[in-house]
Amino acid sequence: MPGSGVKASLTALDFAALLRESLWELEGLRLQKAWALGEAVVARFREPLAGDRVLVLSPKVGVFETRYELPREEPPPQLAEALRRLRGARLACVRQLNLDRVAALELERGGRRVELVVEWVREGNVLVVEGGAVAAALRQREMRDRRVAVGEPYEPPPPRGLDPLSLSPLDAPQPGDPKRTAAAHLSRIVNAPGELVAEALHRCGVDPNAPSSQLDRATAWRALLELKRLYLKVLGGELEPCVLAEGGEPAAAYPLRLEHLGAALESVPSFSEAVGRVFAKLLLAPPPEAGRGAALEAERLAAEYAARAEALRRAASAIMADLARFDELLEEFRELRRSARWDLLERELKAKRPEVVAADPARNRLRVTAGGVEVELDASLTAARNASRLFEEAKDLERRAKRAAEAAGGLRPEARERPALKPRRERRWFEGFHHFLSSEGFLVIGGRDASQNEAIVRKYMRPDDVFLHADIHGGPVVVVKAEGREPGEATLLEAAQLAAAYSRAWELGMAAVDVYWVKGEQVSKRAPPGEYLPRGAFMVYGRRNYLGKVKLELAVGVRVAGGGYELEAGPPSAIAKRCDAYVVLEPGRLPREEAARKVAELLSEALRARGLKARIPAHEVLALLPKGGFHLSRRPAASV
Repeated sequence: MPGSGVKASLTALDFAALLRESLWELEGLRLQKAWALGEAVVARFREPLAGDRVLVLSPKVGVFETRYELPREEPPPQLAEALRRLRGARLACVRQLNLDRVAALELERGGRRVELVVEWVREGNVLVVEGGAVAAALRQREMRDRRVAVGEPYEPPPPRGLDPLSLSPLDAPQPGDPKRTAAAHLSRIVNAPGELVAEALHRCGVDPNAPSSQLDRATAWRALLELKRLYLKVLGGELEPCVLAEGGEPAAAYPLRLEHLGAALESVPSFSEAVGRVFAKLLLAPPPEAGRGAALEAERLAAEYAARAEALRRAASAIMADLARFDELLEEFRELRRSARWDLLERELKAKRPEVVAADPARNRLRVTAGGVEVELDASLTAARNASRLFEEAKDLERRAKRAAEAAGGLRPEARERPALKPRRERRWFEGFHHFLSSEGFLVIGGRDASQNEAIVRKYMRPDDVFLHADIHGGPVVVVKAEGREPGEATLLEAAQLAAAYSRAWELGMAAVDVYWVKGEQVSKRAPPGEYLPRGAFMVYGRRNYLGKVKLELAVGVRVAGGGYELEAGPPSAIAKRCDAYVVLEPGRLPREEAARKVAELLSEALRARGLKARIPAHEVLALLPKGGFHLSRRPAASV
């Protein structure tokens, strides 16, 4: 049955498997940003020094992690503010409610504990729950079995059947309707995925599609016991991840090998990765019916705009052809507005001028028929100015009609292509630090604050690495990763420039500063007896090697990568070797924010000159700059 395994959402057992395989790893991470993709919420969590983990919370599909790029939309207004307040919150716990298709993410921030709840049962919902009550919800509903509304206590959806782990022989059903399959018959009494019920029957020697009238109670009980065993296998973390492929692409993912699906299943190393690929595609590809309806609506708007534009042009032309008469009409209206009673003004004007439809003296507006089209004239303007305004409105409507027609063409199902899934670029372990690749090919990293200085010395520095620090209070720990090689003078000087540039010397406006270096084995976090080392501090033993008067100079460069761009900052000699264009900065009087804006503009122009239409935001450059003032010593230079 090759096509029978395709599914449109995660089952409760799928989510239980994801929890045990990988989702628990997100606990302790902080929520960096949340955005929308249709009705789904996409949440990005930051793993310190390692990278991002992206979680999709969909009321249609379920909760899963993805490694693919997903479009960004504004969250629905009913959730936007609640999600904004959760930024920076720590994910304390991910759990499943009632072993059902309901997930709860418990977040902590500033003493507050908030739950982000996702239900993908019935029509689905995304809710923010605080103190046991609903604080925000995608949908507020009054249902037969519960009420979902802001301020009301939160109750999860009631299970649609018996708990598969708490069954007894008394729960085994009698033979059922011959028109109903055995799998459908068992699925009516137990809260379990249909695919797993079918598998349990298959493993008991029963065809899942056999008439339920042939399923006696004893066989049904054996199938329910097998169902429980399969559940316990997944809950114990014994996964057998596999996918069902169609056309060379995975169309469904399963945590266990389902024998009743036949040999079409292929084993995969990770259930989480398979789920992320299968269901990310579903989120990116709306159903054809939706596209067809949107295309029809866009076509209707295009026709409506075009018709109104043509009518306005006709009215404007009629006014221009008889300017004297329309100027007289406007003057007469202005005179009556000054002298006559406003409640009688319209009747008096209509009696003299058959083209008048309505008069509004309060707004100083007059509705008339011109060229067979009803339009509104502004009595504070001349007839010619009114005609010009109508021509402008017609132009605007024609532009809208063109855009709507183009949109309709792109929305038609036959014209739409499924967006290609692009793997998200994985954040490398060193990208959280200041970093660059030296001209000799050595990775150089530097701490951004005391915590990162601590992490570099404790976790990432090896005995044969080179440790550098500016000979001034306040500066980053800089480490050259030797990886079994000996760094040359060029790398040591470049690493020293990084240590100097991000030290307090830049903020003080100095032109140069001494920098020393030692081997990693000479650096220790162990304080001498009776002393205490604060976070970010260290002890250096043995001889220090000094590089005198290291010039304070920093290059910010950009290189084209993967259809986009990447920014890098470091010593000019290293950045020149790797980037397509760069700007060199020295300490000066230009404020930091203004310097970032200028550098962003210059590098954006350099990208456009190379055929890449991209605008580099100033805040991306700002994140690379040290504290203090700046002088642009060299404008965009092409790499050699």
